Amino acid sequence: MDVSFWWTFLLVFVRITTFMVTAPIFSGRQTPALYKIGFSGVLSILCVGMIKDPIHSPELGTLILLILKEFIVGIVLGMTANILLYSVQLAGSLIDLQIGFSMANLFDPTFETNTQLTGRMQNLIAVLVLLSTNGHLLLIKGILTSFDWIGIQASVPAGVDGRLSAFLLQCVVQMFMIGFMMAAPIIGTLFIVDIGLGIIARTVPQMNFFAVAPPIKMMIHFLIYIFILPSFFYLLRVLFETMFQSMDSILKIMGG
Repeated sequence: MDVSFWWTFLLVFVRITTFMVTAPIFSGRQTPALYKIGFSGVLSILCVGMIKDPIHSPELGTLILLILKEFIVGIVLGMTANILLYSVQLAGSLIDLQIGFSMANLFDPTFETNTQLTGRMQNLIAVLVLLSTNGHLLLIKGILTSFDWIGIQASVPAGVDGRLSAFLLQCVVQMFMIGFMMAAPIIGTLFIVDIGLGIIARTVPQMNFFAVAPPIKMMIHFLIYIFILPSFFYLLRVLFETMFQSMDSILKIMGG
């Protein structure tokens, strides 16, 4: 192992580590930071031998620019996958806002944010489905494949012409679309229930509306949720396919 090995290892380690701290599953606090660093180091050692253009004693200014580039590549790849997975939490937050569960916030270690009950449950289901379908292996394959598209000494031309920012905005749009699709059946049903309860409250003013409405909405929420659960798994498949296709597209854009 000569000097070029260690310079190349440093740049590979920066890209993989920044990906690990932003990508789904790996970025949560349920994975200790020591494990993330150790796993990134092992992957970096295995990956250095496949680098076609190793670094040979770069100058200080060149080294800083290369480290910054590797940092940006890892962050963009991880955030592209994480942004799309946020749609699961968005759907749960919209549902809980409609049903009244938004007052009960829980800390979600997967996204390191406060989320509601339904959002927390959907996050757990999404992570379990991603693990059961070997999605974590595809995420690792994605960051390792990035070295074929974006070499250690290569630049990122897409950061200048605006294609990168335009694609990230498109990922945000897809996140909202998938999140609304996941929440639409329950939100629509609860909206109709609110209209019916409003009519009943006007026709029977003696009834205590605030004591009757929440249990009815909760019961209907869980019944509808059980009924549409198969469609949720279908939307998860669409979400994961979109996530991996977006990672492939972002590699082609940045390596373009």
